[in-house]
Amino acid sequence: MHSSHRCLSPAIWLFAAVFVGSGCRATQGFHQPEYTPTATVKDLMEGLVDPSADVVWDSVKTVVSASGVNDSAPHTPEEWASVRLGALRLAEATNLLIVPGRHVARPHEKSVAPGVELEPEEIETLITNDRETWNKLAHGLQDASLAAVKAIDAKDVETLFNVGEQIEVACENCHSHYWYPNEKIPAVSPTAPPAGQ
Repeated sequence: MHSSHRCLSPAIWLFAAVFVGSGCRATQGFHQPEYTPTATVKDLMEGLVDPSADVVWDSVKTVVSASGVNDSAPHTPEEWASVRLGALRLAEATNLLIVPGRHVARPHEKSVAPGVELEPEEIETLITNDRETWNKLAHGLQDASLAAVKAIDAKDVETLFNVGEQIEVACENCHSHYWYPNEKIPAVSPTAPPAGQ
């Protein structure tokens, strides 16, 4: 009985060793390319994060109007594909947010609500002094975005709706930490009667 496996000749072993060795040297000599961030965090938020999140949020919703209650969700392959791309853009945007050296805003841009929102340079200082928290919060948004992709791939409308809330919480966690950490949100008592009663 003959085995289907043949022993490699010494020449082939030598070639394999050289090939593997070359690969190891190439890996050892690999240098991470330098990033050249051009857009600011504000640019990414306005041009990529917000629009992409809106695609996910608007994909599953209930609208109550004078004509009644209207539930909407993706149905066609094209609609599901569009929402999936929105979720993927949102996930990838989080990688762009944590690129080192990216400024929060351009020098002339200021807060539109001074005293409530921090100025861009103040936000940038917070990020620079604690990159670990910044990266962690960005990854939280990425995790929620990837959960949306998973729900979309399963065409699970209910889970996609719930994940939309997770995305909103991830966004708010970051905003409340860097954008308006001094904002005082009044507590609402669950036993308080509605206004006017």
